[in-house]
Amino acid sequence: MNDQATKLRKKVQQKASNTRIVAVASGKGGVGKSNITVNLGLTLQGMGKRVLLLDADLGMANLDILLGLTPRYNLSHVLNGKCKFEDALLHGPDGIDILPGTSGEDLINISSTEVKRLIEASSHMESNYDIIIIDIGAGIHYSVTNFIMACDEAMIVLTPEPTAIMDAYSLVKFLANQKYKNKVGLIINQTSSPKEGNDVANRMQKVITEYLKLDIDIMGYIPYDEDVRQSVKEQTPFIIAYPKSKAVGALKDVAAKMLDRVQSSESRGMKGFMYRIVGIFNRD
Repeated sequence: MNDQATKLRKKVQQKASNTRIVAVASGKGGVGKSNITVNLGLTLQGMGKRVLLLDADLGMANLDILLGLTPRYNLSHVLNGKCKFEDALLHGPDGIDILPGTSGEDLINISSTEVKRLIEASSHMESNYDIIIIDIGAGIHYSVTNFIMACDEAMIVLTPEPTAIMDAYSLVKFLANQKYKNKVGLIINQTSSPKEGNDVANRMQKVITEYLKLDIDIMGYIPYDEDVRQSVKEQTPFIIAYPKSKAVGALKDVAAKMLDRVQSSESRGMKGFMYRIVGIFNRD
């Protein structure tokens, strides 16, 4: 296993890249994480960025469902040589691309041939996209957290519900204990008012700073909006179906803040991400 990680290390130059790898995660399911991922990606695409969405929430993969698309292949098919990278891509609205992902378990016993295919796929992503947003599964299972650890930055979605707040805190605590050094941001979703969003954010920020000694950014608050619920039923992103909704305006603010974060920090790109993933799963 370690031989494969070593080979990949030699292949991948660990240098700065223009491609940012962003994890969108949550402490628990049902907080709207995947919906935020899709609409955030489309918002960034509308701001002139080339965006790829990678669905790594293998237990509840649904980016394609939210977009009304039907996948035939995923990243594991690319690694197995069953299709080319381009064949696995789904093409969504406004030019955004979606790549159905693969599980961490599929990367444990990766062969030398699959390593080469992984590098080729990484090179393609590196040259074609400015931002790659990875929709990570909920919780703190190792197959979830290892993906987060490999990303350039993490954004954690939560709602004002006590269980969602506690589970988000547990995830941040786990990252702090694992010495996660990259940027962490919080998105509070489905808030009833700006005051509720502020109250949740301030409590989280205070506790995390005091007890975990970790700096986090409050990326913004997405208000509860019936238009969002309706867009899910229609399988059309709310930024397209209801462009004047309150949620769209709030998400544009999140995207603008995200771009500021992108410009202020360094990335090792998709090759660096893939190296870290294989290195994590194949380490002693």
